[in-house]
Amino acid sequence: CMVGVGCTRCDRRKTDYKNFPTCEPDVKDGTLSAWSSWSSWRDEGTCGPSYKKGYNQKRTRTRSCDDSTKNVHGRSCRGDLLKEEKTRFLEVCKVVEEVYIHVADYYYAGTTAYLWMGIRQGSNRCKTTIPTWNAPKRGGKYYRKPYGCTNTFDSTKSVDLYLYSDSDNAVYVSRMAAKINGWYKTWYSSGAYKAIEEDENNGRWTTTN
Repeated sequence: CMVGVGCTRCDRRKTDYKNFPTCEPDVKDGTLSAWSSWSSWRDEGTCGPSYKKGYNQKRTRTRSCDDSTKNVHGRSCRGDLLKEEKTRFLEVCKVVEEVYIHVADYYYAGTTAYLWMGIRQGSNRCKTTIPTWNAPKRGGKYYRKPYGCTNTFDSTKSVDLYLYSDSDNAVYVSRMAAKINGWYKTWYSSGAYKAIEEDENNGRWTTTN
């Protein structure tokens, strides 16, 4: 940094100093961007075993480091925090309290079949014992305890229902439901009823609200 000294190296370094040739460093650090918005919450687990009470959710936000603004006197931003995470626990895993089917009030609505129900939420699934419904003979709602199904399910999300039959004697079902955390998650037939039997519409997965 000497007055009158001319060379390629000195010319290149002039921008690194204030009021050249005073040799006062002009410090320029790497530049951090603003933080991004927080991402949506992402599930870090599922319900399932009877002991599960809930699972964690995580969300993140990021920022970037631009060291192109840094000079020889400046500090790199690469060691700064570039990603933040937040975690929360959702206590939403609840057992199935009750299941029901609504047999349509229709001529020959009943059946001689044994019926039982499967409940699914993603890869989490269970079945009630056979028979959960022992040959319902007429129209109406048939409530039962979900014996055999001990899994927990996320009470904030929908489930799929699967009605099994062991007979070709069809039962006309207009709706069915699983009660989880006090709420009936219900499937409604798109028509007056759905005829379910051993080899017709049996095991139809039906997304509930």
